[in-house]
Amino acid sequence: MPDTTARIDADATAALVAWSREAGAAGGDDFACARRRAARLGAHVRHGTAGTVVEFGFWAPDLEARRVPDERIRLELYLPPAGLDPARPSAAARFVRQRLPLVREGAYLWAVVAGLPIGTRERLGALVALAVADEHGTWRRLPDPLAASMPFGAFAPSEIVDLGAFHEGRADADFFRRHAAGGDGEGPRRFGPPVNVLQLHVPTATAGGTIASLTRALRRLAAKLEAGAPLTPFERCLSEYDAIQPLPLEPTIERERGPWPWSPAPVDPAADGDGPAEVEVRLRRPDVIDWGYDVAFAGMAATNPALLEGGRPDEAIDLAAALHTFPGRPIMLVLDLVYGHADDQSLAILDPVFFRGPNMYGQDVNQQHPGVRALMLEMQRRRVDVGADGIRVDGAQDLKTYDPASGELAHDDDYLVEMGDLVQEAAGVRYRPWCVFEDGRPWPREDWPTASRYREVTERQPHAFQWGPLTFAHNTPALQGFWWDRWWRVAQILAVGDRWISGCANHDTVRRGTQLDPEGPINHRLGASLPEVLRRAYDHPAGQLLTYVAFPGVPMDFLNAVARAPWGFVRDSDDRYAVKVAAEEAGFLDWQVDEAGFAEPDAFVRLKALGFAKLATLRQSFRALEAEVRAGADAATVAERVAPLLPEALGRPPGVEGLKRLAGAFMADASAWCNVERHAVRIDAAQAQFGARLRALRRARPWLREALTVGEYCRIHRGEGATLVDALRRAPDGGEALWLVANLEGETLDVRLDAPPTAGDWAPLLASLGADVGDGVVRLPDGEGLVLRAG
Repeated sequence: MPDTTARIDADATAALVAWSREAGAAGGDDFACARRRAARLGAHVRHGTAGTVVEFGFWAPDLEARRVPDERIRLELYLPPAGLDPARPSAAARFVRQRLPLVREGAYLWAVVAGLPIGTRERLGALVALAVADEHGTWRRLPDPLAASMPFGAFAPSEIVDLGAFHEGRADADFFRRHAAGGDGEGPRRFGPPVNVLQLHVPTATAGGTIASLTRALRRLAAKLEAGAPLTPFERCLSEYDAIQPLPLEPTIERERGPWPWSPAPVDPAADGDGPAEVEVRLRRPDVIDWGYDVAFAGMAATNPALLEGGRPDEAIDLAAALHTFPGRPIMLVLDLVYGHADDQSLAILDPVFFRGPNMYGQDVNQQHPGVRALMLEMQRRRVDVGADGIRVDGAQDLKTYDPASGELAHDDDYLVEMGDLVQEAAGVRYRPWCVFEDGRPWPREDWPTASRYREVTERQPHAFQWGPLTFAHNTPALQGFWWDRWWRVAQILAVGDRWISGCANHDTVRRGTQLDPEGPINHRLGASLPEVLRRAYDHPAGQLLTYVAFPGVPMDFLNAVARAPWGFVRDSDDRYAVKVAAEEAGFLDWQVDEAGFAEPDAFVRLKALGFAKLATLRQSFRALEAEVRAGADAATVAERVAPLLPEALGRPPGVEGLKRLAGAFMADASAWCNVERHAVRIDAAQAQFGARLRALRRARPWLREALTVGEYCRIHRGEGATLVDALRRAPDGGEALWLVANLEGETLDVRLDAPPTAGDWAPLLASLGADVGDGVVRLPDGEGLVLRAG
């Protein structure tokens, strides 16, 4: 067994405990005291003249409340074998486990340890967990909720890393210094809004499916732009954006039935004391399929290891640096933060005080508690310190607080203010990020689609932006009459939308499109098949022209929509509800898959291996599953009723386990099918060029983000079987005007151009591919448009 020199530094531990007492007595309310202590919780590497030590701090109010004795609480350390690669772990590896005592100070536990291997960009560091024994001596392990690195997921011990070393020499240091230099000396400068945003899902954005793979794609794009080399259609889809917003990058839940990435077993079961002991750990590379919103909540300052190609946390830093050093202009990194809810799996790894009770997503978070509130803000601070210059707060309306006067829950707007006021630091520069909030209150009240104002946060926080009504409200532009029916929302965007995020396509709305009834009132002018209809509905030329030319605020696109690649709800962590979750995605097979795609040899390989040779058979089976699940049948009954439709490979009868195998195969195949780069050869080069030119048009005219002023307008006209939009935008200095005409939906329309809204030398600036521009007239089929310029 390898030697270990991990040992408690008694003097440093005593000093840390003394500091904690002073922090608790320094004045202020419980929240102020908790925030002071939260800054030193977790693992912190300290370098000194006497060597390197690691400070550890845990907040464990439940252990204090239950009066768990000190001898049953330990700092559990795992020293890795030399050469272990977290990106390619062997099936089993032998670690040296050691348990050390902690010093309790109220609900806080502290220790300072010397002699530990520290994680670097090249090497795995020691792993750590808080271990608690029950009265029978059985140990339970709790991860560090503030961990910076979780190479084997949120349910395994976290890694000790020196974050300062990871940030040393970061390539975007000058970017942050230039930002600070532009301030007014009134405190940390806030990043302003970008011109536009590209939302993407890291696992499906590139063929590699990792943060490192995305970074390489952006660097290739940068190199081509610098060299003036031609871009591929896929690269065009990534170009002309001022901000990239990945779906959440934090650790997610694990597969309920396993196998889990970390499964330890002592080599000698009798060696269960505090001294060094060999432990054999079965390791797997984390690979849960998830769209990112099913967060474990513990480890929210870390990066999901399933997204890390090399298993090292520096990949997120490198992504930020690649964006900030993009040639010509920096690109912002906007992190998507999920603090409004936690999955039920989180109950097993976090103190009970973190949770207020169940909700539709899992658990409500108890941010009203001062200790929880302090830790959540500290998680956010450490997460964004990766070098992000923007944040998007998911489900802000779910963050609520109990009002004892009324006995009801109220929206916790004070907490949203605290989220927006956090000061970050990168490359030694303190700053505040640009802030976006998804807040659709009174969601989930039944009348939320019409009652939501989308302005509560921006009215309280003048710097902030919110998702607007065409972005939040699960819009379905594939339906007939969508634009006419939703024009009242468009009118709101035009009137008050200068601090809204606009655009119809995002991870929620495109998924919502796959849930439409194929036999419903679909706008079949959009395409010859359902997949063509959906792709054009969410990459709608006329709708994009309306968003980028007429709307104030900040447009946001979704990569899968821009590239007209498939998208759906992807998650393979379920066991109990696996069949239900998969059945609810039955529409994916109608709306995102066609016969030619299904026939491709490398498509849907798992489902084909189970015996689904034809897409029609697969669709029939999933529609039957969906019908039974909607009818409320239990899993065994569902299995019995759909058995005649299922192939023999799932069993005769298939039973519940057979249905779970089917659900797992579907989720894995659907995720692979949604990979954008997989469909790169099918991206229309001319359409990709049109999108890039439209984005460049907006970037060249930052005044389009401002609210419409006197003399500007955007009107809708319905007649001759078409829905025509006619908009005029004017530069504040009067030097330029833009006139938009577009057929949002309906029969082909001829629009005369010889009567422009104002005098001037009007000329076409940008036309969608299907617009036929003639002499004094433009012919606009469904979904086509034209922008003209004067000045």
